[in-house]
Amino acid sequence: MDEHQIEKISALIKERLLAGESVLLEGIGTFSRIHEPQHFSRDEKGRTVAHPPKDTVQFSPEELGERE
Repeated sequence: MDEHQIEKISALIKERLLAGESVLLEGIGTFSRIHEPQHFSRDEKGRTVAHPPKDTVQFSPEELGERE
């Protein structure tokens, strides 16, 4: 597989994830978009720190024997 093909596959995966869909690559695993809501924590001085919401990508590899 050449670099151009890899770029096209990556762009397709990104497009589907941005549309809110999961992407299954048979024999490899699934990419999913996970939304992490805003949350708050305290720093070492006890001050409240806000963490803005964000979306992350999670990859779940296909389990061995799952395709049988």
